[in-house]
Amino acid sequence: MRTFTHSLLLGTLLLMTACGEPTSPEEPTKPTAAEKPAVKAPTPAPTATPAATAAHGHSNGIQPTISTSLSLANVTLNIAGQGTLKPMSQYRFNIGLVAGTPGAIVRLWIGEESGVGSVKSKANGHGDHYHASAIVPKEVNEKTALWIEVQSVTGERETGRIALQ
Repeated sequence: MRTFTHSLLLGTLLLMTACGEPTSPEEPTKPTAAEKPAVKAPTPAPTATPAATAAHGHSNGIQPTISTSLSLANVTLNIAGQGTLKPMSQYRFNIGLVAGTPGAIVRLWIGEESGVGSVKSKANGHGDHYHASAIVPKEVNEKTALWIEVQSVTGERETGRIALQ
């Protein structure tokens, strides 16, 4: 294993030196007339509203948003969601790990705490953040909420509730 690691490190270093610039930092080269960049007028920044654009640039139209923090099973999460509380509509969530060990399992559903009549989904984890979606059940009542269950890497489980509008 040690030989493999050393070979990998040596190969990486050789590759980095072979792909380096031919001149040293003390000898900067002057760009030719053809290489000089053209001066452009600054372009104005895009003006998209946060409620109209979800993560990764997907537009979901103008929908109510959720933005809150929740601590469950010794894991603190920032939860940002977007959707409409109408039967069979979909909410999309971006969840950031604020505190706790990465690798927790996050499950969520919209409905009652028991989950009866709801579709439970597991959030896709990518290191310190998660992506998930949840479908609003056919029946919406005063007990309907977003339920989040976190299972920490130590196996501890806890469920929390976020009210939806």
